[in-house]
This record gives sequence, structure tokens and C-alpha cells, in this order.
Amino acid sequence: MRKLYYGRISTTDGQSAASQHEDAKQHGVNVKDVFIDEGISGYHVAPGDREQWRKVEHDLRHGGVLIVRWLDRISRRYDELHRTMRRLIDMGVRVECTLNGMVFDGNATDPIAKATRDAVLAFMAAQGEADYKNRAEMQRRGVAIAKATGKYTGRERSHDYGAIRAWRAEHGASIRQTAEQFGVGTATVKRACAERASIA
Repeated sequence: MRKLYYGRISTTDGQSAASQHEDAKQHGVNVKDVFIDEGISGYHVAPGDREQWRKVEHDLRHGGVLIVRWLDRISRRYDELHRTMRRLIDMGVRVECTLNGMVFDGNATDPIAKATRDAVLAFMAAQGEADYKNRAEMQRRGVAIAKATGKYTGRERSHDYGAIRAWRAEHGASIRQTAEQFGVGTATVKRACAERASIA
């Protein structure tokens, strides 16, 4: 049975693509079966709107094993995570979480096992969204306090957006090629390009 690994890196996660590639390797996933969306919010971008996730669902349409660090890699929204997991389960996919060994088996037949799986899924989906909203609110409060006391200056850029845009335009490069050239994530390149678009 084919085993796939899905990872997602947002701009605020403490993880990196390298850590998720290592996680996949430790769980016996072939490098060609590792799919990672970079610079993607798990709350604001639905799974179906992500390039790598679409490949994962396509490859799992006849079943298989999906390995993720945790369910929030799929989505941080209750409804989206629940719908996506239901699709996987209906396709007979077994979802394994490396963070704590939790398993959601689409091939379960025992009614008690299925009920337990679905109840835990609903709880974890709700917890994921609540955790995201709580952290976002705490961050907003922290920024507000820092601004009120004159200690907030905004996040300093670590890269020259102008140089990134200029190099990409000069070479006609893709976002990924540009990211590799500057040693940054694809999200940084997208932000640089978006800034130019907003100025224009």
C-alpha cells in the first residue's frame, strides 16, 4: 500500500520544510512521496487550494496511507478539516499522525472503532481551530501593548524585496527558482512580488 507524507509550512510555524522531510524519512516515506506546501496558512487557505495537497488527494483516490505530523497540517479550520478527513476516510485512507501516533483508519469496520475515530476527529478539528484563534488573539494583544508603549516597530525584513523582484524579472524565473537563488521560502518571493503589485 502506497505511503505518502504531507507537510505544510506557514510563515508563522516554528517548523521548516527540512524538519518535515526528516519526519517523513524517519517514518519510511520515499522522498518522491513527500508533498509539502510552503508559505501556506492552514487557516486562510483551504486544502483544495494548495498545489501539493491536490496531488496528495489525487494519489490517494484509491486508498493508501497518509502520514502527517499532526492534523493541523491539513487544515486549522474545523469544517474544512472535518470535510477533508471524511473524504479521505471514505476513500479508505489511513491517516497517521507522527506527533503522537494517533491513527484515523478509513478501513475500520467495527462500529465502536468507527465511532471512536469520528469523535476524536471532531474534537481534534475543533481544538485546532480554537488553538489558532487563541494564538492569533494573543499576538494581536501583544502588538497592541507594544504599540501603546512605543516598543513596537514592526517586523524587520530579512531580505531585499527589490533585489528579489529585479532578479526574477531579469531571469524570467519561477517563484521556486527565485526562492532557491536567494535561499528563501517561496512565501517570501510571493510577498516581494505582491508588494510591487500593490505599489503599481
